[in-house]
Amino acid sequence: MKKVAVSIAVVAIVVVAGLAMLGMSNQTTAIETSISHSASSFKQMTTETYLSQYNKIKEDLAVKGIHTLPFQLELDKQTNYYRFYYPKQENAANEKAIWVSVMLSADQKTIDGIMYEGVPDVHTVKAMIQATGLTWTPELDQFVAVTNIAKTPKEMIVSDVKVTIEGTSAQIKVMVDPVKLEAPKKI
Repeated sequence: MKKVAVSIAVVAIVVVAGLAMLGMSNQTTAIETSISHSASSFKQMTTETYLSQYNKIKEDLAVKGIHTLPFQLELDKQTNYYRFYYPKQENAANEKAIWVSVMLSADQKTIDGIMYEGVPDVHTVKAMIQATGLTWTPELDQFVAVTNIAKTPKEMIVSDVKVTIEGTSAQIKVMVDPVKLEAPKKI
């Protein structure tokens, strides 16, 4: 009788553990799906959504005493380019100037790409990339590190977001683009 009771108890534990593992697996899949879904949403991200996410990251960093540039969407009427950041008091030829341009799709609301250009501001660059919906990883951290910058462009694709960086430790260009399907090539 004791052997039967022990056998039933062991079977019950195995069944409960199996169900728990299955439940955790479903939760993990749901979390992974939501992360990749949020990153993939950069393909259709509007400037309002992006700026909301960037400002949330900016506020979180400010609490930790870390400063990032204040992004806002504006049109430079001289060049007809949209920008998230451009210090009007600085000349673009100034060695210490920084500007962040945004390219918009034909609807003038959806982001087609973002470009940071100027002296390295690693915290702003990280926030700029994170605002696309990507989860920050040590690989991205190493990729964006100022000591790693090369004059030839380096590219990294994570969750349908392409990050390109080039320059020197004094002047960098970082481009963030949603990965889109390429047109079929002619045979």
